[in-house]
Amino acid sequence: MSVPRTDSEAIVEEGLSAIRSGGGRSTPAKRLLLEVLATNPGHQTAEELTIRVQRSSPDVAASTVYRILEELEKVGVVEHSHAGKGPATFHLRHEAHGHLVCQGCGAMIEAPPELFDELVAGARATWGFVVDPHHFAVLGRCADCATGSSPAKG
Repeated sequence: MSVPRTDSEAIVEEGLSAIRSGGGRSTPAKRLLLEVLATNPGHQTAEELTIRVQRSSPDVAASTVYRILEELEKVGVVEHSHAGKGPATFHLRHEAHGHLVCQGCGAMIEAPPELFDELVAGARATWGFVVDPHHFAVLGRCADCATGSSPAKG
């Protein structure tokens, strides 16, 4: 009797398969980074990912994590986002979504693509501009910062 895989195990195996399909090698460090991404959903900086990887394997250098992230992005497993003034964040690539980024507190809200349908269609119709739905951020203020109930970072 076989044991069913968890979602995170499936994500790791799919990621390693994508690496091999792209001509890369499956390594323990790549597996570990994929495990970190699969079990810690959301947007994380390369530094945050490095810290999590090094908790399990202190010998994995930050430069190795950066190289693996580049490779994972190249084969379509992860994507990075630039949200405001901070460093790029990385997350597993899934359904296209935009980001609402608060310029007050830095909160990032994943927004469904339907929210931006009119904007995307208007940009294409008016300027012939094609918006990348996987790399999209709208800056503004979250509800707390807009009402002054959250202290602004800065």
